[in-house]
Amino acid sequence: MNSKEALLQIKNLLFANQEEVIQEEVAVEFAEGVLADGTIVSFDKLEVGGKLSVVTPDGEIPAPIGEHELEDGTIVVVLEEGVISEVKAPEMVEEEVVAETMAEDVVEEAPMEDMPSMDVASEIAKLDEALSLKIADLSTKVDMLNEVSEKLVEFLETYAKQPMANETQAPKNAFHSQNKVSKLDAQKRLQNIFSQFKK
Repeated sequence: MNSKEALLQIKNLLFANQEEVIQEEVAVEFAEGVLADGTIVSFDKLEVGGKLSVVTPDGEIPAPIGEHELEDGTIVVVLEEGVISEVKAPEMVEEEVVAETMAEDVVEEAPMEDMPSMDVASEIAKLDEALSLKIADLSTKVDMLNEVSEKLVEFLETYAKQPMANETQAPKNAFHSQNKVSKLDAQKRLQNIFSQFKK
């Protein structure tokens, strides 16, 4: 294997999953809702910063600026087209508030034995399954990184075995060779200078 092939394999290993990650990030689930007037809307999240659009036969268009009331009474405020600026919870009817407070009182008064047993085992099983999936995903990524490391070591070993070019020589200083004066030349120059003074 030559160095170019090794580099291509390393590049493929490192960036093969990048497209999958980008596609996963782009895939956003939109939920649909119905306004009080019957208009169908879709949103990615019902919170500040979420996208709200009106569903029409021609496709989806960003929701206009204003307040939009959903069937359940929730009011969604849009100050910039298609972007949720505020979500107001529906106003509860007084009877619902009283019923909820009575239910809370009953729960507080009821002994633990009378409480309906939650299916704890199924919740633990779900969490265990989710954790197992995460561990498997991490294991796959660790294996991929190990493979990349092996390819990188192989590439570096191949590169180290390649013959190197001749060692470079330091450039010669042209001024240094010009300024080099032999002792004999120096003596002759001094004699010439002294002889000029004698005249």
